[in-house]
Amino acid sequence: MSILSKNQLKTNISAELADNNAGLISAYDVRHNMEDIVDSINQVVASGDFDVSTPFTGSNVRAKIRNNNYGMFIAESGVNFPNGGGTQYVPYPGASNIVHNNLNGLTTGDPHTQYLPLTGSRVMADNLGLGSNWINASGSSDIVSSDNRGLQFQTLSSVAENVNVGSSTKFVFKTDNSTLATAKGVAKAWITFDASSPTPVVNNSYNINELQKLDTGKFKIVFSSGILKNNYYVAVGNSNSRSTANSAEDFDLNTVGMVIKEGDDAQELRSLTFCVNDGNEFVDAAVNDIVIFGLGANESSGVPPTVTVL
Repeated sequence: MSILSKNQLKTNISAELADNNAGLISAYDVRHNMEDIVDSINQVVASGDFDVSTPFTGSNVRAKIRNNNYGMFIAESGVNFPNGGGTQYVPYPGASNIVHNNLNGLTTGDPHTQYLPLTGSRVMADNLGLGSNWINASGSSDIVSSDNRGLQFQTLSSVAENVNVGSSTKFVFKTDNSTLATAKGVAKAWITFDASSPTPVVNNSYNINELQKLDTGKFKIVFSSGILKNNYYVAVGNSNSRSTANSAEDFDLNTVGMVIKEGDDAQELRSLTFCVNDGNEFVDAAVNDIVIFGLGANESSGVPPTVTVL
């Protein structure tokens, strides 16, 4: 018994199992050739000759469904793909079993352009929607709630948004280490106007709805709606009490009176009277300035100061 090639097997069969016209074929001849075939079949299949000289045609090559550990195709030496990809030595584990961190090229270039790099090496390509989530240094990794720390964007309408500053957040300006924890110290309204002519001229203003001239040296400042919580605001006023303002000396000692505060933003807008008195006489001045500080419509006052009578 020998391990022979396919061609040698065919030669032996033709020579030893010829037409039995002379009665020369023995049982040994038949048995001998069959044993050679059995011994050689693995070598013939493994040689790849069926893929070169006698390829499979007309159907797929497959192993039957595994049953009792049989029917499997065992590729111990790997599977080679001649059209590209080289030789594969391990099986494809399936999409759900691939370990992402084991992939090649994870740290080369920027392969995931749909994600924002942790290194900040690429800017955003479009607007970023955050919903009602907060932006802060700790995020959800903190051991306590990170809400009310940092900034939050609040949608008011399709054309308006608020940027909420958390109650545990303040602005620190590194140029001088000054801080800003609230906007209550910002002026709610201001106006500067010239009343030296019959009709006053507003030079500049903020949150002022109307300037009314009541009489000589007497005016009413009407504020825009909703900027003040009540009428307990602080008004700071100044006037030069002269009809000109051409030099540094164009001023007289005077009294600016701001007494009547009225309106509630419901029936009428809030307003303040502004009067300039020079030597017990009301005058129309060229320079008139008013600045208003107070609580906004939705602002809280915080802890009130202690009042002590000594």
